[in-house]
Amino acid sequence: MKVKELSNSFKKQIAPIYLVLGSESQLQDQARQIFLQLLPPEELEINFAEFDLEEENLEEVVGEANSMPFLGERRLIFVINPEFLQGGKNTTVVEQDLTLFSEYLKHPQPTTTLVIFAPYEKIDKRKKITKLLQKNSELVDAGKLNSNELTTVLKQQIVAAGFQIEDEALTQLIQRSNSDYSLANSELIKLYTYAAKTHKITINAVKALVPQTLDNNVFDLLDALLHNNLAQAKLCYQQLLLLKNDPIALVALAISQIRLLLQVKILNKRGMSSGKLANYLQIHPYRIKLALQQESRYSLFKLKKALYDLIEMDYYMKTGQGNKEYLFELFMINFTQTYK
Repeated sequence: MKVKELSNSFKKQIAPIYLVLGSESQLQDQARQIFLQLLPPEELEINFAEFDLEEENLEEVVGEANSMPFLGERRLIFVINPEFLQGGKNTTVVEQDLTLFSEYLKHPQPTTTLVIFAPYEKIDKRKKITKLLQKNSELVDAGKLNSNELTTVLKQQIVAAGFQIEDEALTQLIQRSNSDYSLANSELIKLYTYAAKTHKITINAVKALVPQTLDNNVFDLLDALLHNNLAQAKLCYQQLLLLKNDPIALVALAISQIRLLLQVKILNKRGMSSGKLANYLQIHPYRIKLALQQESRYSLFKLKKALYDLIEMDYYMKTGQGNKEYLFELFMINFTQTYK
């Protein structure tokens, strides 16, 4: 279920175990606040416990979960940092013995609500403990919102706060927040303050107050290059260097963006819809939407040459064949002069 559906689900039934899965921190926080409402305020000190598995072990969690509530109907237990659910080697100091926890999952205490917060994009579904947890828990989705969900949620929040926002301003906010709900939500605080008198958030306000992400800054650089605007490209590049961005990291991001534009351009010509593109490329729908708007501005030939030259420069940088900053600047000069 979605986080927004959680409160209503409690009216029908409260499950003994919940898994809150997803890397959207704002949704993780919202779920936390909703679960805390299961206990009256006066019971939070006596019937609520939280365990950080980076410092504590699962045996303590099981012991607490098996305890009966004190002067109340329910115990509420939060578990954070369940790194054992992920693939790879556990990097936490505390080694976790999963035996008792596995048994508890099969036979949970009915008067306890155990909530496991897993702020990860995904968990290792091959593990026995993961399969067991998914089978015996109620899943709460705190993952990234798609473009329609993000637009709807932000609009609802803005209206609920007593403000209006221009459509163009909302689009720009989402773009500058890299389609990240948590980041967009934090930026709204500044925008509310700025628009305190008019209660209307404009595109100019967003441009003035919401900084662009690194992705957007790199795209501005690429856009200038692909339009042979060397002066603008140099300005963008110098600004990125002033922010102490490593040229190798900039090249990697530029390669990723050019590759996406190429993929979208080719597949779109073959008749693939935006929804199918997002599923096929495993890319957030909002990024696909932007790429579809952008790819028509560039020729297939120019995108291919840009990708080839960037990959070549990446090789030179990583093998120490010249100064990194100079190599990128030389690439910009050669590209704008050669591919007019």
